[in-house]
Amino acid sequence: MFDSKKAKWIVWGLGAWLALVEAAVGQEPSVNDQADEVLEQAEPVSGRTLPRAVYIDVPQPIIDDQDPVFPALDRVPAASANPLTDQQEQTLLEYRDLIERIETSGGAWSPDLVEQLAAVGNAQQSQGDHLAALRSFDRAMHVSRVNTGLNTVDQIPIVQNMIDSHAALGQWAEVDLYQNYLFYIQQRTYGPNDPRIIPVLQQLGEWNMQAFGIGLGDTLGLRLSAAQLLFNAAARLVEFHHGRSDARYIPYLRNVVHSAYQVARNPQLISELGSPEFRGDQAVLAAMINERLPSQPAGFIAGEQALRSIISFRQELGDIYALAESIAELADWYLLYEQRRAADELYLSAWQLLAEAENSEALQHSLFGSVVALPLIITEPRMVDRRALGKGPESLTEGFVDLSFTVTRNGSVRKVSVLSDENPQNIIQFGSVGRALKSFVFRPVLQEGVPVTTEDNRFRIRYWY
Repeated sequence: MFDSKKAKWIVWGLGAWLALVEAAVGQEPSVNDQADEVLEQAEPVSGRTLPRAVYIDVPQPIIDDQDPVFPALDRVPAASANPLTDQQEQTLLEYRDLIERIETSGGAWSPDLVEQLAAVGNAQQSQGDHLAALRSFDRAMHVSRVNTGLNTVDQIPIVQNMIDSHAALGQWAEVDLYQNYLFYIQQRTYGPNDPRIIPVLQQLGEWNMQAFGIGLGDTLGLRLSAAQLLFNAAARLVEFHHGRSDARYIPYLRNVVHSAYQVARNPQLISELGSPEFRGDQAVLAAMINERLPSQPAGFIAGEQALRSIISFRQELGDIYALAESIAELADWYLLYEQRRAADELYLSAWQLLAEAENSEALQHSLFGSVVALPLIITEPRMVDRRALGKGPESLTEGFVDLSFTVTRNGSVRKVSVLSDENPQNIIQFGSVGRALKSFVFRPVLQEGVPVTTEDNRFRIRYWY
């Protein structure tokens, strides 16, 4: 979420620091009783390895006994600093020698230092020495502020690098602080309607969704509210300045769907946002990005509207398969919220649309020939145990399990069985993954445009515990 208080605190602190500087310068099979008994005795997070799965990844189908390929995590733990090569060490020595010469000739706050300090930080960051990199970036930012002011765009690449290093170190509170500050200085510079603000809106929206995913902060509903406001503003500005044909338009609308999905799934978090304090925080952000503040973040309706906007755009393109995909995704949305008649009608509409194509059977099989985990906009690991709040999957132990299960015509999961070899070390994780899978909804297989129940759907699931 955008925290105006944090941004003001940063500015106040920097102002006080700058005053001092100026003065100085002037001077299981699935679920079994044994697993449940162990789970009841499980302790909360306390630095110990968690005994059951707390994150599970998007299930990947097992096809012809081939090993599924899982995407790499966007967030990875910081590796220890790699040894410098002779060339890298020589480069750093040259930078440091140049810095010393600049300080001798121009003083400790010479503007020429900014570029050199940032270059040293980049070199340290590339070697995985993020603590040293942060020290270099921090000094570069201070020198920049002394010479150009507290809130200038010159700081943007430095702050972005600081965010990257804090993220690599898993220092999420610091990432939150600097993400908000990065937005603050750019919003002050560009205003709410300048096209240059679009990627800024998107980045802060994505960060709020990531922070929500790891449970960072006490008011997670505010994260969702902020993300939805930011994504809506980004999509609106892309359409206004660049048109719906811009490559970012559909991905930004899908981000609106993502935030809407989480809003609908977490009504207890959204109910907390009615207090004057939280309402005020949302109003500040809405005013900064020129968005109307709704009475509360929208769930089902916001997702439906965004998906219909995607369908409307793709109708203009003449790509039958892309249009059928969009119609199927709206059907998926209805299925998630148990509006099965509307879902069935849309699935049939997409099936019939593909029937008009030359290679209709191949296209229909590609889109509807196997079950697919919903919603498609969820591509990151899902938290299935709230005991891991504040921790990302990269901080936990990774495991895999192969499962077989039935998907009903309504997308529900039934009859989960474990295909992987079980032992005392993994039975707890396997059991908790199987239980979590039962809360998933899958797009069912279609036959002649009608959803049908399918058995023995084999998937591999990556999990963290």
